[in-house]
Amino acid sequence: MRRYIRALMLCTVFAVFSGVYVYSKLFYSDLSLGGNGPRGFIPQRVPGIRRGAVDKTGPQSPHWYNRYIMRQRGQVEAGGGSVQPEAPMHLAVVACGERLEETLTMIKSAVLFSIKHLQLHIFAEDQLHTSFMEALESWPGFIRSRFNYTVYSISFPSENAAEWKKLFKPCASQRLFLPLILKDIDSVVYVDSDILFLQPVDRLWAFLTRFNSSQLAAMAPEHEEPRIAWYNRFARHPYYGKTGINSGVMLMNMTRMRSMFFKNDMTSVGAALGGAADASTSEIQTQHYLGGPGPSQYHFPPQP
Repeated sequence: MRRYIRALMLCTVFAVFSGVYVYSKLFYSDLSLGGNGPRGFIPQRVPGIRRGAVDKTGPQSPHWYNRYIMRQRGQVEAGGGSVQPEAPMHLAVVACGERLEETLTMIKSAVLFSIKHLQLHIFAEDQLHTSFMEALESWPGFIRSRFNYTVYSISFPSENAAEWKKLFKPCASQRLFLPLILKDIDSVVYVDSDILFLQPVDRLWAFLTRFNSSQLAAMAPEHEEPRIAWYNRFARHPYYGKTGINSGVMLMNMTRMRSMFFKNDMTSVGAALGGAADASTSEIQTQHYLGGPGPSQYHFPPQP
């Protein structure tokens, strides 16, 4: 009998506190309306968030996407005015083997959330070119109008091309030669095919404008917790910092990279990990830039 009484008292206490909470919300919302409006709970408005009716059409409707883009553009333009044509954002990706669907998913997420126009640079094996073009051209017109694309063949320096292609993972080293292939492009955001965008690419692209006069690339640490990071536990070659850096997302100012004469400094160094002790300083720096042995701290090749 005592247990039932205690349970009843506990429920009564919860009911009283719940009633007080609801009453306080109704009271303060009534004050915010000056006492003239209907009583009801009005959530506090978050700065930068616009109120409106809940959109139930879902992403399958082009109107949903158009409303999202216009809402984002309105926030960026901060008050409106005429929309001036802007230079596109350049996004590069490399796809080899069974990476077709994975890469298309990445592109869908990038296009869906982007505010500015996108220029895609897709590096893929020759047998994947037709599949990429057929898939991209089959998308609805209101999506296709948000981006342009170019499909490139995988290419490596003629010397040791086979070693370059299979270094680390198939075609993983292709990203190192983007400044030499995309000669007319100033900057690019490179992403791996397994990246999924949950926010506009514009926010990532904006970091390029924050580079100082000496910075030419940006990457994130491989891990935030050294105790469970991969490089400091398993790597048998030197790496940057305490946990290494992740090249799955790279911001590249390729104009500055080309001005550093990386092509001249990429000397003929074998992809094997052995023999680095006898290499010259420039070769060690070159190997480190290309993912091989190098100093524990990153060094750019010296300017001539």
